[in-house]
Amino acid sequence: MKNRAITRRKFINLSGIGVGAGLILPRFSYAVNRRAKITAGEVMARIKENVHVPWKNPTVDTIKGAGTNDIVVTGITTSFMATLDVLQRSVKAGNNFVLAHEPTFWTNLDLGEGLDGDPLYQHKQDYIKEHGLFVHRFHDNWHARKPDGIDEGWQKVMGWDKWNYDKATGNYELPQEMTLAAYASEVKRRLKSDGVRVVGDPQLKVKTIFKGSNKVPRGGAPLADVTIHYEPDRENNNVEWERDLIAAGQKKGFVIISHNRKEEAGMDNCAAWLRAFISEVPITFMESGDPFWRMV
Repeated sequence: MKNRAITRRKFINLSGIGVGAGLILPRFSYAVNRRAKITAGEVMARIKENVHVPWKNPTVDTIKGAGTNDIVVTGITTSFMATLDVLQRSVKAGNNFVLAHEPTFWTNLDLGEGLDGDPLYQHKQDYIKEHGLFVHRFHDNWHARKPDGIDEGWQKVMGWDKWNYDKATGNYELPQEMTLAAYASEVKRRLKSDGVRVVGDPQLKVKTIFKGSNKVPRGGAPLADVTIHYEPDRENNNVEWERDLIAAGQKKGFVIISHNRKEEAGMDNCAAWLRAFISEVPITFMESGDPFWRMV
């Protein structure tokens, strides 16, 4: 496979990132030494050296598919998930190394659990093998980095890295008060998401924001005016708890996003991080994109 350069304009077209969309823009100031060669194993060795935490064992951060460490890398793609679409775009861009945060084959361990005889599983495996791709997950150790590589990307894309932060509560403070509806619109804009859902009075005045997990805390109302959480564990538990909390008189709002939108910017952050110690090949962040769309 030939090593093909990718222009800034082509990258933007491939990834769907537009200037002003709120996501972190790619960094193109680094120099690529196109005369040097680097193998997939050497890339992984540098990642393990530069993440500055002991590599976890056991870990889900392993090779996915048929790739081997001796593959000569022609280009690197980072993405939230190695979807079939991301793999196809990587091949078109000349990138044969894909570093993905989440599973390639839809189960946490990516061992094909319960997928024997599944035609889509076989198709994706065949595509990786046919195009000589090296697909590696980077989840446990990217989260373990200090600061957490995913959270660092989230902070930037949401603008929280510029806000006041209260360590005691974990709350962030908006520069100015706004309604819950207005803030939900801001979340939608920054994350480029049609899948944002909201629980609470649209006209509620909000000032403090907290990033939760996919499980709503019990034992009392959140301290922040608005809690953002992703991929509810169970809607009939989490979301209904939120509705009852508000019905009980709490002036709170909840903004619910997808797992993808919470973490994808962290893999843009990963691409920038890789460029600091890998110069032999181009490194491109590719969005896997919001999996949901909204009927108008």
